[in-house]
Amino acid sequence: MKIGACSFAFGPKPLREAGQIIKGFGFDFMDLGVCLGNTQIHPLEAAERPEQTALEAMKILEQLELQPDECFVLDFGEPINHPEEGIRKETRRRFPGLVRFASKVGCRSVMLIPGIVHPDLGRNLSLELAIQELRELVKISDEAGIFLNVEPCEPSVAEKPQDAITLCQEVPGLGLTLDYSHFIDPGYDQAAVEPLHQFTRHLHARQASPGRRVESVEQGTIDFSRIMSLFRQQRFEGNIVVEYVDCEVTRQCDVDVMTETPKMKHVLDSLIQNEPSAT
Repeated sequence: MKIGACSFAFGPKPLREAGQIIKGFGFDFMDLGVCLGNTQIHPLEAAERPEQTALEAMKILEQLELQPDECFVLDFGEPINHPEEGIRKETRRRFPGLVRFASKVGCRSVMLIPGIVHPDLGRNLSLELAIQELRELVKISDEAGIFLNVEPCEPSVAEKPQDAITLCQEVPGLGLTLDYSHFIDPGYDQAAVEPLHQFTRHLHARQASPGRRVESVEQGTIDFSRIMSLFRQQRFEGNIVVEYVDCEVTRQCDVDVMTETPKMKHVLDSLIQNEPSAT
């Protein structure tokens, strides 16, 4: 296991500037932000101009000696399980270009949001539609040699641990990018999240507590020592990325990204080295 950072953690900065911060904190790899909003690369640029966009990113990453790990996408602006067939078809059309970008730039995986619950469809039909679409997208990513992961989160069709398990069971080849904070915040205990490890390929790490999506390293309730111990027992082959992100939720929780990112890195590095550390 290795510890990385996120290019989209420090506000809407150009890739080079974000990479310099990451390198300054002592990280050697990072998740590459390729989604709408607080990221460095627009997903439509990556999908429609994959080779050129990848070469531009690779030049910066090579100069900074940073390795990309996961291509953090979410979606192309609409949920992958949108009720309209035409919109879902556009996602399927764009996705091959996106995975070409991810492969060219050197990413190991692409991460999407698994779709939302549409009020007109209800939870079950929304989940079925997400399963249908993800089966097609996994085929595309497999052909490119790229893992496809989804992040169970709130709100989504996988905001409950069991729904995330169902999604992976119904879509062979699909993996998870797991972030405990998305379950601890709404009130799940840590034991309820642990069954998701069997499908987890990538971990986002930040502290949280019931009712607070983001906490400081000292005040959070997530037991990262237990997570790391379980990962070792389960022979986890993925990486862990610190994901304190400068966004509205983080600011509402009065958490400073520039302070907590290196502290979280220290905790995780210490755990990997089997050194005692407060979590």
